[in-house]
Amino acid sequence: MTAHLCITTYRSPHNEVLKLELCFVGQDCQRVPSILGATYGLQTKRLDLSYNAIRSLDGLDKFPYLEELILDNNNLDDSVVLPRLDTLHTLSLNKNKVTDLERLLDQLCERLPNLRYLSLLGNRACPDQLSCPEKDERDYRLYRLYVLHRLPRLKFLDSRGVRRGEVREANKRGALARPVVVTPPPTTPTQTSPPLARTGGKGEVEKGRPSPSASPSASPSQGHKVMNGSSGTTSSRTHTGQYGVRKYRYLGQHSEGNRFITDQAL
Repeated sequence: MTAHLCITTYRSPHNEVLKLELCFVGQDCQRVPSILGATYGLQTKRLDLSYNAIRSLDGLDKFPYLEELILDNNNLDDSVVLPRLDTLHTLSLNKNKVTDLERLLDQLCERLPNLRYLSLLGNRACPDQLSCPEKDERDYRLYRLYVLHRLPRLKFLDSRGVRRGEVREANKRGALARPVVVTPPPTTPTQTSPPLARTGGKGEVEKGRPSPSASPSASPSQGHKVMNGSSGTTSSRTHTGQYGVRKYRYLGQHSEGNRFITDQAL
């Protein structure tokens, strides 16, 4: 593990450790390695666990003085439980699987009291173009107002800083921008009909379709045209349409036959 762990140490002029940064990126771990907390937890101020497969934040309580936490590109979803971190001011959760914004904000308000920088891009809970192509700028603006209403001390949200005008607007109508979580209905598999089998006999039609000669409504005596070349009288009141077999097939690359159809042929 230590071979893939990057440690940055900031020391005072008296060689005292002021700040320790850990970078454990791209190791395919599903949880916070316990050895990191046991060895460096009390000194670490910045922890980067991006590009892993983390599903749980168990073990973060071993980092009581953490100030920055980077968890981009992991598998964190709505079941994630945040620990109490009083000193944390920066949290990056980009490109995870969070969909319930309300639940996440409840945890942020309760357990991260000094949070000032937050980024949720790439989650369904954040209606940006990256994760929600069907959303537009208005949806994202309402999302920002609601997040700033719940977290009024934020200085930076997602990709840009928080403006004073946004804070004033969030205080006025941020509560009305509360997102509605809509669970899509389960998809029902579409039943498809069996493939049609074409027979080669004269006067026969595709499998599954009635034969013109076998259908009583397709007889010439009832005023329909027969598709095998013979003709009968046509009545607009009794005409219901009829299936037939196409005898010729065009094999050219560009169909221009419609240019030579006259009104009499229609």
